[in-house]
Amino acid sequence: MKTFFLAVVLVLAAAGLPAAAQGVKIGFIDGARIENDTRRAYDISEVLRREFSAREQEIKAQESRVKTLQSQLSGITDPRDRDLKQREFQALAQRYEQAARAFVDDLERRKSEERRKYYQEVTAIVTKIAEAGKYDVVVQEAVFNSKSIDLTDQVIKALGGPAPKPAGK
Repeated sequence: MKTFFLAVVLVLAAAGLPAAAQGVKIGFIDGARIENDTRRAYDISEVLRREFSAREQEIKAQESRVKTLQSQLSGITDPRDRDLKQREFQALAQRYEQAARAFVDDLERRKSEERRKYYQEVTAIVTKIAEAGKYDVVVQEAVFNSKSIDLTDQVIKALGGPAPKPAGK
């Protein structure tokens, strides 16, 4: 994606005099700020946190039970009791690992879905701002950018404003 925007700028620059004669209007957005510092991104992360918090607590409880059972194994001297506890431990550990993997997979899938929707929303907002401001190109990565071409604050405002500051800071 970064390379694409850089390629667009280079193509415009390589187009030569016709583009220069007309005066190309370039805008810039700070992708990291838009990804991390907007109210909309914060709201999405909170929704995901709430959606997965009960399962996360369940996984942590399973992990605790596995560790407790594992620590009990060393204290069992009777071979038959130890064998039973060992099988119980292995079954519990296997269920925990499966649940933990499923949790991570589901969480990553949901994050990916929300990220895709968010980037579509950002793209639509940037396009609207660019068309309204009659920009020829808007880049996301630059070695240097002037504040005069920075559209990031406009995009953040359109995404609900900046993310809330953490308490105590």
